[in-house]
Amino acid sequence: MLVESLAVSLIIGKIRGGKFTNIGKEEIKGWYLIVSSFVLEYGSVFYASGGNNFVKNYIFYIHSFSYLLLLIGIAMNIKKLSFQIMAVGVLLNLMVILANGGQMPVSIWALEKAGLIRNIATIAEKSDIIHSLMEPSTKLWFLGDVFPIGRNGFFSYVVSIGDIVMSLGVFVYIQRLMADKSV
Repeated sequence: MLVESLAVSLIIGKIRGGKFTNIGKEEIKGWYLIVSSFVLEYGSVFYASGGNNFVKNYIFYIHSFSYLLLLIGIAMNIKKLSFQIMAVGVLLNLMVILANGGQMPVSIWALEKAGLIRNIATIAEKSDIIHSLMEPSTKLWFLGDVFPIGRNGFFSYVVSIGDIVMSLGVFVYIQRLMADKSV
């Protein structure tokens, strides 16, 4: 969803008369922590899917550490409203992930509505190490992936309120940069 938010923000920013060249002119403090967070998370998913048991056994700690890196990177930029918004989204996701053993709970109903039936089996078989299917015992379920986006298309997925808030933060950041005449 962050990629789509970025793309929509760039398009709207351009329609509003913003400049793409403004984007690279502002320094994001701790950008390497933010990038490392995504590399760690997606790298762990990749290695676990290849059968790496170390990653599977320690996913709670790996996932938590990736969020810690992300939060530190965001905190280094917290004076900006957009990063405050992103921080709220990250914290909402982190709360539900930590409450559920290091995995983001996903609604079966939302997966079905988004046309992602195959994902149900993948998550149920524990092939997806960072997600779990919602059950009656799921803690903070309302913060999990409960919102279906799309239907049977390339951009069909299920998101959480934290994902939506993070995407809003990215949108606000890009809009501010593109429209800023002083950057």
